[in-house]
Amino acid sequence: MKKIIGLMMICVMIFAMTFTGYAAPNGPIGIVVPSADHGWMAAVSYFARQKALQLGLKEGIGYKLVTSANVNEQANQIDEMIALNCSAIVLLPHNDEVSVAADKILKNKIKLVLFDRKVSGDYTAYIAGDNVGLGVKAAEYIGKKLGGKGTVAVMNTPSVGSVSSERVRGFKQTVAKKFPGLKLVDVTSGGFSMEDGLKMATDMLVAYPKLDAVFSIDDEPSMGILQAIKDAKRKDIKLLSGGGGTQTYFKTMGQNTGIDLFTVTYSPSMIKDAIQAAYDITKGKTVKKNTIIPPTVVNKDNFAKFLDKGSPY
Repeated sequence: MKKIIGLMMICVMIFAMTFTGYAAPNGPIGIVVPSADHGWMAAVSYFARQKALQLGLKEGIGYKLVTSANVNEQANQIDEMIALNCSAIVLLPHNDEVSVAADKILKNKIKLVLFDRKVSGDYTAYIAGDNVGLGVKAAEYIGKKLGGKGTVAVMNTPSVGSVSSERVRGFKQTVAKKFPGLKLVDVTSGGFSMEDGLKMATDMLVAYPKLDAVFSIDDEPSMGILQAIKDAKRKDIKLLSGGGGTQTYFKTMGQNTGIDLFTVTYSPSMIKDAIQAAYDITKGKTVKKNTIIPPTVVNKDNFAKFLDKGSPY
């Protein structure tokens, strides 16, 4: 009788764990990211699938990737991943509003690996690029190329929040410290699309008849800025930066534009590191709590090394 009761208690415990979504040791790795409203985000899903394939994970069994258009949809997807008994979840949150849903992951004893953005609660590991460092690298490149003198337009994009403020902060702090002879003028872009860059630059070129460089914080608007410079037949602008690492911008570096085009990486391929961390955790390995991946400067001299025919970004 005691054995029967004991077996019944074990069955109840197993059922309870399954029902509440406690992590299964061999459960799939959940990958939860926003949908592709921007080339960078489209590439996140691309590189996520690429990494899962490299690890030998089968879709639906070894991993499950979902995308969402908004916070509410992402919160529901997190609940679904918990119900699937995932062994770990890689999450790129829309914003901090996902924090309550993300907190459920750890409460259900599932490992949480955050990518690119943090939530307000705890997590197992966090992996991201260096937005401040991106601004620092761009400032050093422009400052040295201009010999510490000239006028630089600084792109601000309030709609992308901390991505803009951190990149601009890194740029301005470095200029103030290392290149005080540079004059900075602020310009504002509505977003990160090529059209946003074109519109911003069209107004910028009217407002500032003489510029030596433009610090753009993203590659896609940089393409629009370049187009505006061509349309206006401006010859004064010597340097144009970017941020991220788009294939289109890389290829443009190889063309004779008359402008020193460069970018500082904040690559969507960093999702691979987050998935590797989740995979290692499920295998019992220890990973760093916080990992910041340093940026790299890419220009006409080395862009060929970064070309990827399959990348949607």
